[in-house]
Amino acid sequence: MPIEVSQTQLPSLILLLVLLVSVLIAIYLGLKSGDKYSVEDSQRDAVSFAGEITEAEGPVTTFLKIAFIVIIVWAVVYLALYLR
Repeated sequence: MPIEVSQTQLPSLILLLVLLVSVLIAIYLGLKSGDKYSVEDSQRDAVSFAGEITEAEGPVTTFLKIAFIVIIVWAVVYLALYLR
């Protein structure tokens, strides 16, 4: 039984597919972001404060770079469309 999509449902379906693909890409990048910087690297670079809080510095992951780019592009497009 074929599924019929009307013209009014098409934009919603496209938005749903874009969101699903975006979430899958974000999950993949989030899972792969720790491959280059191991737990041993973070423990070696960590600074401990009073034995309670540990802070480690590491590289900015690909997930964060892409997330920042997406947020900046969204903000620019939003401002261009709604602040005329």
